[in-house]
Amino acid sequence: MHPRTCTRIHLAHLRFNFREIRKKIAPSRLIPVVKADAYGHGAIPVSRCLVDEGADLLAVAQYQEAMELRDSGIDVPILIFGRLFPDELPDAIRAGFRVTLSGVEDIRWIERVPGNQPAQVHVNVETGMGRVGVLLEREPEFFDHLARSRRCVWEGLYSHFATSDETDKTYAGEQLARFNALMKRLQAKRPLPSIVHMANSGAILDTPESYFDACRSGIMLYGHYPSAETSRSIPLKQVMTLNTVVAHLRRLPAGHNVSYGRRWKTDRETTIAVLPIGYADGVRRHLTGRLQVMVGGRRYPVVGTITMDQIMVDVGNDPVAVGDDVLIWGDAENGSIQVLDVAESMGSIPYEMTCGISRRVRRVVVEADHVPVTD
Repeated sequence: MHPRTCTRIHLAHLRFNFREIRKKIAPSRLIPVVKADAYGHGAIPVSRCLVDEGADLLAVAQYQEAMELRDSGIDVPILIFGRLFPDELPDAIRAGFRVTLSGVEDIRWIERVPGNQPAQVHVNVETGMGRVGVLLEREPEFFDHLARSRRCVWEGLYSHFATSDETDKTYAGEQLARFNALMKRLQAKRPLPSIVHMANSGAILDTPESYFDACRSGIMLYGHYPSAETSRSIPLKQVMTLNTVVAHLRRLPAGHNVSYGRRWKTDRETTIAVLPIGYADGVRRHLTGRLQVMVGGRRYPVVGTITMDQIMVDVGNDPVAVGDDVLIWGDAENGSIQVLDVAESMGSIPYEMTCGISRRVRRVVVEADHVPVTD
């Protein structure tokens, strides 16, 4: 049965973005970030596509995300950003996952795992994000502990920018300087690991001095610039389109209220198209009064309060019909609606929009334009 409301995941666009980013950062490696179900796009089909394109290391946030990919048959190394607890470490080490270290306690937990299999580890250092990472002023001997470890094989060193998507790069520069200073101190004692990485999407666009051995890209892989303040130095294609159809058409007189709270009323006789999509699907209620959708290549305003299951669109006197396709966001043959524009209209970011598409919205994976291959 044809899905009335669905997201289409265009793998040809994903491949395009991957190649363009990799071209920009060469000879650095590209580490695709596929956490949060590949930012709502479907981690398994996205990861398979990226591995087919040559990705040899993927990154996720949590242990269960890595296990889902491994269980699906994806066998490349997977870096887990989040902390792994003692009960997760045995299986994680057995699966060959790359374990992030943020302190000496993580090393001690790995040392207590039964057996002798080594753990491939990446060290996250705090340079100014203030979230996770080794606090060197509190653990000045961390790297000595790591060097003495019987079980940890040091593969990677990384940090994370807090403001790389802002016009003012001053703070990003301070973080980068701290990271460079750390590497200089480490090199005086021992060789650096084989994979040093710091650049995220914003830094890939605007801070090439942070590329190092590898760069991590999340939101740009899916066709979105991280904010309106970054450059557009890499061309991108939106991977996700969010579509629905016209379910009802209602001809209403002037002065008629529409939706909860009577926030909007007709100022003339007009036609209201009702769409079977709402905030339970991921069209946020905060978009009330801000969202436009596209029918037949023309934009129309969503009117009245966005509800759980339906939104209303003022189509005036235009010849819109029940069953017509409606573009909520993405790239289509007859037009485009940028997720970044939708997000910024409500003070949000593209990450939140694509991650917020709910499970009841069917995903249709499209290998080439208009050729669905799987759900």
